[in-house]
Amino acid sequence: MQDKHDSVTLDWVGDVCDNVKTLSSSVEQNQTEVNQTNECVSDLRKETQMNLETQTQLEDAVVPSIATSAKIVSLHRSVPDLTKNDTEAAEALARLKSADPSAIKTKKHLIDCAEHKALQKLSRAIYRYHMDNTLPWGDLGLRLLPNAKQIDYTNQMDVFFDEFYALKNSFLQVYPSHPAQAQVRLGDMFDESLYPSVYELDRKIKIRLEWDYMVDPQHFLVQVGDQASQESKSQYEDMLKRRMESAYTDVFKRLRGPLENMSKMLNYSGNDKPTGFQNTLVDNVTKFVELMRSCNVTGDATMTRITNDLRLALNGVTPDALRNSESQRIQTKQDIDKIIEQMPTLDF
Repeated sequence: MQDKHDSVTLDWVGDVCDNVKTLSSSVEQNQTEVNQTNECVSDLRKETQMNLETQTQLEDAVVPSIATSAKIVSLHRSVPDLTKNDTEAAEALARLKSADPSAIKTKKHLIDCAEHKALQKLSRAIYRYHMDNTLPWGDLGLRLLPNAKQIDYTNQMDVFFDEFYALKNSFLQVYPSHPAQAQVRLGDMFDESLYPSVYELDRKIKIRLEWDYMVDPQHFLVQVGDQASQESKSQYEDMLKRRMESAYTDVFKRLRGPLENMSKMLNYSGNDKPTGFQNTLVDNVTKFVELMRSCNVTGDATMTRITNDLRLALNGVTPDALRNSESQRIQTKQDIDKIIEQMPTLDF
């Protein structure tokens, strides 16, 4: 028979064992949580260290990021305008009007040709597209094309070039008949020696792109002394930074006009006479959002902020909404004015 005290003792021992198990489990759980916390702290430290290292690398690699994020492109185009100054006509006009011949200039159009005018118009459109989608790079006509825009740019240029050479061929086919027509049109001012041959025109009418890559200053191939190499690298980095500043200034300068125009055209309310703005009012500004995003190859903080502010200010804004809603006009104008105030000056 089991003694009563033995039963109580056994119960007490059982309770102690249960408590020990519970305590051990709690200790293990706490240890696990501590380990997890230590791991999290370790991860945070690693992440912080990585961020610091990344930030340091970014600060040290601003220039190389330009070299890896954009290319240099130049556009060369030639379409003779086929106009000439006529000094004899100027002198005749001066005598007729009792004027000083040096104060008069006359320019005559050698031909009046629709194909030639279309070719000139297309050449100007290609140039405008080239300028709108690239940034200035130095003083010799070079332009900076961000890699983000390269596919769209080259695809559009391919279309332009096909159209250009198609118009060139059309013009060269009809050109031989135009000197005879010009003789009737110009009368005594006609001079056959001024008209180029088809062969000469074929050589002069042309268009091409030239591509180049920026040198990463970290990878100079010229073997020079350490001091000279460092000086060359520093000079090259300074040049790239100056050109990037100039490129960003160009973007802000081009943006300021459409922004100020939008602010002006939205400046009416109540019974005021509407300014009658066109449907392009919004598009003229929104097109810069993508341009600024893709052209910001160095992650410039000012350009990033203005790009984001423009996206927020014009999100869902349409010309009709601005015409029909006074509150929409007021809010949009306030947003645009704020962006204008925050833009860098032209000596940025």
